[in-house]
Amino acid sequence: MDIAGTDKKQLRSFLKKRRMELSSGEEGRNRNLRMQERLLESGLWKRSRAVALYVSVKGEADTSLLLREAWRDGKQVFLPRCRREEPGSMDMIACLGPEGLEVSGFGIPEPRLEENSRLLSFADLTAGESTLVVVPALAFDREGFRLGYGGGYYDRMLAAAQCPSVGLAFHELLLNRLPRDPWDRPVGAVCTEEEFLCL
Repeated sequence: MDIAGTDKKQLRSFLKKRRMELSSGEEGRNRNLRMQERLLESGLWKRSRAVALYVSVKGEADTSLLLREAWRDGKQVFLPRCRREEPGSMDMIACLGPEGLEVSGFGIPEPRLEENSRLLSFADLTAGESTLVVVPALAFDREGFRLGYGGGYYDRMLAAAQCPSVGLAFHELLLNRLPRDPWDRPVGAVCTEEEFLCL
């Protein structure tokens, strides 16, 4: 497929299928494990005290090991919860463990929103290396730009973030250049099962 000459809708359809293929079976599990181990070994992960993560679904780069290690090490873990009344908006809510998750109407595990829930704040996003934002996508390019699902959820957060951010992707889905719009925001690093690319 000619990436440069493809619109985002067509590209999303192609990449969703390819990502599902890459994540399946024993080799997919091995790729996911290597990717997470590479991030766990990085200075970005080791220096962080708070991590904005996600619970992987539908072939996304797996985060189950990252979540277990973050909770075990006492890092503050924030996970996304979409705002039903505001399309394109989400909150990152502190979650103390898997027991703090519930399944949304879209079938996605999300942190429960309770009266005393702590939300990822602007102060967290500007706290330097003590906070790390881990970003999902269908694909990333070598300048850190991503192709997501088109909702703009992470672009809004990345626009405010002055802390490290890293994208997780299968190596085959780290492309030379993706189509982009003026509002798209790059991550500061991309981690695959084969490479840790700092930008």
